Amino acid sequence: MSSSLNYTYRRLSFNVPIGTTDLDLYTGNFNYIYREDTNSTDVSIRLNSRSESLIALRSQTAIDVGSGGADKLILEVTSAVAFTLVLIIGDSEKSNDLTGVSIRRDSTETTVTGTIDVDIVAQTLPVLNENIAQIGGSTTPVTDLTTILGATNPSNTSFRGWSYLNTGTAVLATNTSGNDVYVTAVSANAFGLTSVDNTIFLGLYDATPSLVANFIAFTFNHATPGGALEDGTYGYSMSFPVGIKVENNFSIRLVGGANTWSSGSVWGHTS
Repeated sequence: MSSSLNYTYRRLSFNVPIGTTDLDLYTGNFNYIYREDTNSTDVSIRLNSRSESLIALRSQTAIDVGSGGADKLILEVTSAVAFTLVLIIGDSEKSNDLTGVSIRRDSTETTVTGTIDVDIVAQTLPVLNENIAQIGGSTTPVTDLTTILGATNPSNTSFRGWSYLNTGTAVLATNTSGNDVYVTAVSANAFGLTSVDNTIFLGLYDATPSLVANFIAFTFNHATPGGALEDGTYGYSMSFPVGIKVENNFSIRLVGGANTWSSGSVWGHTS
């Protein structure tokens, strides 16, 4: 406040009963209001008449009305409990300013409570989130990231299988992990033993096992003149930009090729 001490103030204390809705608290010219109490009950005021707009008057808040001032203070409150309202009403340092409302908060508004420096590891769960305890050196994987982190470790999560010198059906790999498996590449190779036609398939089978989808199929149907043996090695491979899902107990199988030697491979990762 100004050092000239030309300002006067009045401190008013009101006991507000439960269920109070509005009160005419003060009549007389004033242009400064300060709510001194620290009660959290919401209080709003109107200046001069009930037709004016409501202004929130929070605890430890000052309202400077300006040079126009007001001659009546009307309080509105919805009170679930009785409380004491303390107001300081009087002249303002801004009594020469234009008429208007200026609201400021007292510097004691912010109150820091609780523990500021918290040792997360030492907390008794639950605190914020139970997963925080794992920061303290637990070897248990973080639940939501287990599959993401595991897939980057081939020695632990690779899904692979192969078969050599097969002359019929061979199971290259079966998902028995209990988790989903994703195949990223397959290959099949064969060497013809006779000139008899035959076809080799490399495919995905369910637990029955029944064929779900073929990855690779190729046929030997070239007879060498004079009935000579087939000569040569044949191969084919495929890779998938998006892994193909192999559900639990599904398998990758090499089927056919009774008149050939054949082999197959499959690569992927478990979730």
